[in-house]
Amino acid sequence: MTARTRHGRARRPGRPREEATERAITAAAREVLAAKGVSRMSMEHVAAKAGVAKSTLYRRWPSKVELAVHAVAVRFDEIEVGDHGSLAADMRAGIEEAATLLRDPSTGGAYAALLAESARDRDGVGVQVRESLSTRLHALVATSVERAIRRGEIRPEMVDVDLLADIVVGSVMHRALVTGEPDSAFVDALIELLADVAWARLHRAQKQAAAAAAD
Repeated sequence: MTARTRHGRARRPGRPREEATERAITAAAREVLAAKGVSRMSMEHVAAKAGVAKSTLYRRWPSKVELAVHAVAVRFDEIEVGDHGSLAADMRAGIEEAATLLRDPSTGGAYAALLAESARDRDGVGVQVRESLSTRLHALVATSVERAIRRGEIRPEMVDVDLLADIVVGSVMHRALVTGEPDSAFVDALIELLADVAWARLHRAQKQAAAAAAD
């Protein structure tokens, strides 16, 4: 008998098991990656830790690098970019969620391992990390900024979204992985600094426009 969802659509048999298997594999991949790094990570290690056959991994991911990147990416996909009423509140919520993920030893360690390998292999691992992970993190910032612009809270000329994303992501990652946890005080100070910079840029642009109009 075919299982059905609560909306009445037929559900493919075995799907919950497949999803559970993938969760087990990605969790195992993060743990192995954090402990061994990309170079010493192997599909055999991950399969053994996840309790599945190695062929199960290869059916989904052709290489250990693709598995490693995916295992971290799915964690970043868990970050919610909700509407909290203001850019500061949206950014605070997103940063705190990212920080929570990175405080998890396997997620933070796995991401750090990928970054280290990216520095050594910019045209290989580096490309996959930039295309899959960096774009996800930048999108979180961009979504918050675009929402603030639609609210009329800020003007487009006040902020360079790509630059802002680099600053936010870089600061949070450095704090989480190198110098200590990005606690609430750090998050508040970072947001206040970014707000000050945005208003300073706007004020400078307004002065330049006024000077140009006076000439």
